Amino acid sequence: MAGWGDDPVMAELQQAISEGWHPVKVSDERDSTGTSFDVVTMQKEGEQDKAFRSDHLAFHRYVEGLMEDFGLSYS
Repeated sequence: MAGWGDDPVMAELQQAISEGWHPVKVSDERDSTGTSFDVVTMQKEGEQDKAFRSDHLAFHRYVEGLMEDFGLSYS
């Protein structure tokens, strides 16, 4: 997992939430090297779903909070 510094994907996710998008699915994926990524799928009425994917530790912690706030769990 990447470190604690700034994560541009988390900033994009936070911007989407401020624009009315809401998380509908959270999953954990691994690439061929074994790196784990959190993936958050977002929806907004009338728009195509968006997915945000990051291996950043700050993103992971933020996603944990989103799961609590929106009653989601890893799928």
